[in-house]
Amino acid sequence: MDESRKGATRILAKPVSLLREVWVNIVLLLFAGALIGLGVYVWSQPARTVRADIRHYNQGVSAYHKPPGLLPASDERPSEFPIERAAAYWEQAASESQDPKLKSLALYNWGTFLAREAYASTLAFGLVDTPRVEMTQAIIWLREAIRYDPDNEDAKYNLEVLERVQFIEGEKEGAPGEGYSPGAVDKGY
Repeated sequence: MDESRKGATRILAKPVSLLREVWVNIVLLLFAGALIGLGVYVWSQPARTVRADIRHYNQGVSAYHKPPGLLPASDERPSEFPIERAAAYWEQAASESQDPKLKSLALYNWGTFLAREAYASTLAFGLVDTPRVEMTQAIIWLREAIRYDPDNEDAKYNLEVLERVQFIEGEKEGAPGEGYSPGAVDKGY
């Protein structure tokens, strides 16, 4: 009986010693499998890994490139045109972002959108019964974009063009011109 016990011990000793040698490897393999599973899950849920401001900026770009026409309501907004939804997303991204470059890009896109709307309303003013959009707000957003990122050459160029157009439009409408300040004029009384 003693002999059979020694044989059984010898037979069981090999797997036990093998298990003692490879248990670390087994634990590491299980841990790696769990990490791979977690990575696949996170990769399949990109909305959870992207910052909200970047997501809003990207949604604005996506909405801007949609074909014209009314979109169904979303984000508790009424049905609207893609370009209006894009401006709303850029506004949200600019207000939420802590990153100066992203804030500059959102403000640049928003200001450029407003400039295009102002230019279109300038062309259509008097022809179509639409309210005129002023370029002043577009100029303000482009200046803010440059303030957050002084290297934003596109914003600088668009700002320069808008300031020229605003000056020319002001001359057409009879404004006194550059350097005029209504408080500095001596009216003689």
